[in-house]
Amino acid sequence: MRPAWHTLSGGAFRFPGREPPMGLTRWFTTNRANTRDPSHPDLGPLTLPGPPADAARRIAAAVGSLPRWRVESADPAGGSVHLTRRTRVWRFVDDVRLALTPAGGGTLVHAESQSRVGVGDLGQNRRNILELWAALRQHAA
Repeated sequence: MRPAWHTLSGGAFRFPGREPPMGLTRWFTTNRANTRDPSHPDLGPLTLPGPPADAARRIAAAVGSLPRWRVESADPAGGSVHLTRRTRVWRFVDDVRLALTPAGGGTLVHAESQSRVGVGDLGQNRRNILELWAALRQHAA
């Protein structure tokens, strides 16, 4: 008899008494991640100081420091920024779209990262957002 973690039921691994680590099955069946409907607790929106125009400049500066990232378009007045990131080995392109919303004295930033090809991303889109958030926090200091 196979152990419980080998069974596939309804498209998800069954672990006795707990969910698969970090949504393991999701990595093979999902090619997107976002902060509006987060699939993981560390995927939340980020608040940046200043109005959306300042946030867009801060985002452009942070993206400039990241390898394989690029700003494709920015419309701070419309509240959007479109970024791309190429994966290291296969050079696949992931689209990262940011929504900038004025919030109090700052700007609330929501992100969605989606692979252009494939069914599963092995968690890369989640890592894209976390990498961008880390760079923005570093540039905020």
